[in-house]
Amino acid sequence: MKPNHPKNKLPDFDSELESDAIWDLLADATPGEPSSRFLQDTLRRARLEPASRPWWKSLTTRRIWTVSLATTGTAAAVIALIISFPSDPPPVEQTTSIQPTAPAQWTELEDALASEVLTEAAENPSLFSDQEIVALLY
Repeated sequence: MKPNHPKNKLPDFDSELESDAIWDLLADATPGEPSSRFLQDTLRRARLEPASRPWWKSLTTRRIWTVSLATTGTAAAVIALIISFPSDPPPVEQTTSIQPTAPAQWTELEDALASEVLTEAAENPSLFSDQEIVALLY
């Protein structure tokens, strides 16, 4: 926790302000008096100055309407283009693929391979996992 009082004394700003040279200049200055027509001149200047427009009136300018109309037209054109493009993919020609039938030799070869694998699993079951043995049996 920091102590409430600083270790080093802070400079006294009040004494610095009192010894500032600006006070001497202000003491030597002559007070200015406004002219007798100051009020009339100020009010006339305020009346002749054009009044500023409120922010909401700037929304009715031609430029903003032109920009908003161009933006709306562009958006409508983009939407029309998106709608006009077909969303379905082009039709794919139907081709028939001919599946070759396995000759009888292949069927005999598969049966021979399955019986060899079952024989090997029976002789040395440590070569296969439990799931593989179940898959071979069923």
